[in-house]
Amino acid sequence: MALLLGTKTRVLMAMRKEAKRRGQSVHTYMRTASPEDMIALIHQVDPTVNPAEIVPGLPDQPAVDVTRWGLPPTHALSTDLSRPVPVIAAAVAAARAGDWRPARELLNRSHGDWAMRSAAVHALGEAAGDNGAWLAAWRAASTGDDRHIAVVDAHALLWLAWKLRGNKPPEQTSAEQHDAFHQTLARSELAARRATELAPEDPTPWCTLITLARGRGYGGNTFAAIWRELQARNPLHRTGHEFALMYMADDEPVSYDALFAFAERAAAASPSLAFLVIQAAFGYEDHNEKVWQDARIHRALDVLLGWLGSPEGGGGVHASSDRRWAAYGLVSAGRGAEAVPLFAQLGTDASGRPWEDYGDNAVDVFDSFRKRACAATETA
Repeated sequence: MALLLGTKTRVLMAMRKEAKRRGQSVHTYMRTASPEDMIALIHQVDPTVNPAEIVPGLPDQPAVDVTRWGLPPTHALSTDLSRPVPVIAAAVAAARAGDWRPARELLNRSHGDWAMRSAAVHALGEAAGDNGAWLAAWRAASTGDDRHIAVVDAHALLWLAWKLRGNKPPEQTSAEQHDAFHQTLARSELAARRATELAPEDPTPWCTLITLARGRGYGGNTFAAIWRELQARNPLHRTGHEFALMYMADDEPVSYDALFAFAERAAAASPSLAFLVIQAAFGYEDHNEKVWQDARIHRALDVLLGWLGSPEGGGGVHASSDRRWAAYGLVSAGRGAEAVPLFAQLGTDASGRPWEDYGDNAVDVFDSFRKRACAATETA
């Protein structure tokens, strides 16, 4: 769990001290300490602070009932990636039930609509990563190589690799999990390369290779070569930009200037990529929580809200993703009251980034941000 804006330096110092006493890193401490222990430590430092505003997932004190603002209760929240786009949700539901034909039809129709195709492959890949029987049945019914099967297969292996590894830190990941992860990623890379051959015009398998970059440990030259191929096919490819920025955020030390230069160049090219500036702040907040006070963040939030207010932005395939980033950024930047309408539009959808980066705590983090947004309306 990541620290949020407003965390007092003394609280972080106390966490580091406690982590050192336990022989852990502060990140490991935050993942493994019980909620009761963390609340007690936080209140030792400052008994007036709300634990949920420091660590997502900890209980609010006092409690906030989001249903007063018309938001759904916590038990109704879902992390189903396919839910925000009905046509994708229908294809995924059919695939999980063993019927591959809606997936084939969707991918046939979306060839050339790269935004839809990217979102569909991402969700169908997760379904196949969970259970690939439907994809195997599709392959058995197909004659010869099928470019649609190939691109889903590559992404399914990517999903499977991360499922085999699990979302625990390296020190809590077994050698068997580690080996399975890297072996499956290598298979995904080979499958993605094959998909590029079957559909040379399609940016989607190149996006899969961009998504693989962190796990495969691509060097700068390898990554740059893949990035050029993706850009040549779709220079504004949203998912490709998102995962390219994730790759950059993995560099140690993280370069604030490099992250924001990449994000701002992309955002200047199209408001559809304004979310990247918020993602850059998200990637940097653990290193400097004051990043949310940067005027560039507030300008990007205004652009993103404007984009969501347009027919193209508010009704596009990635509208839910933009709302997630905007909601996270508004709350983190102290503009939580503006996020309440976004949470109302998201409804029960707690899927995707940034929430999914919190692993098993995704729903708790989403709920915590909703509560902070609602609470902000009372003090606005």
